[in-house]
Amino acid sequence: MHPEANLPAIIAGLPVQPYNGTCYRLVDFAVLTGYDPMIPLYTLGPGQKGQRYTPKGGPNALYAAEDIVTAHAEYFRIDRIVLAADASYHLLANPTVQLTIQVNLERVLNIADPDIQAALGTTVAELTGPWRKQMIKKLFCPTQVLATAVFAHGAIQALRYPSARGAEYCNLIIWEERLALPSYIQVKDSTGSLSARIPAKRIYRK
Repeated sequence: MHPEANLPAIIAGLPVQPYNGTCYRLVDFAVLTGYDPMIPLYTLGPGQKGQRYTPKGGPNALYAAEDIVTAHAEYFRIDRIVLAADASYHLLANPTVQLTIQVNLERVLNIADPDIQAALGTTVAELTGPWRKQMIKKLFCPTQVLATAVFAHGAIQALRYPSARGAEYCNLIIWEERLALPSYIQVKDSTGSLSARIPAKRIYRK
């Protein structure tokens, strides 16, 4: 990674792109039902505990995977290939809810792109490497430093990044504060029981 002081100028010159697609995440049933009403698109967790691209105290964010298998692998914190070979992980898991999320964004920085990585002075190995011990010991954590600089840019709504559970697959971190119509994320649920959207739909009254 290039020095932290150099990142703002580099990020300002990088191309962003729209993102329209379906993503997935697993949520513990007990956590989901611990709120009344339920909050399927809960964004406070990463900043409370810290995550790969979120330092403790960081901005509200939602993490999601681009495919179902990666979403499960991220939940269990194991490689996709291990998950595919051993179904016992599913048998031992707490009750979970799989969320399907429609993602429509205008400005996403794709750090899975090798050209973007080169501009930032980073690599897949750095982006998928360890981060928890660095965060706990307050050492340099490149993914958190990078994400902090990208969020500070002000216009970028999300990062698309390679998954540590299989680097050829990708995840998103989406910042709630950066979402404004026409961009939005929404739980896809035909029953309406888990209906949720950020930003929320406006209700017009006469």
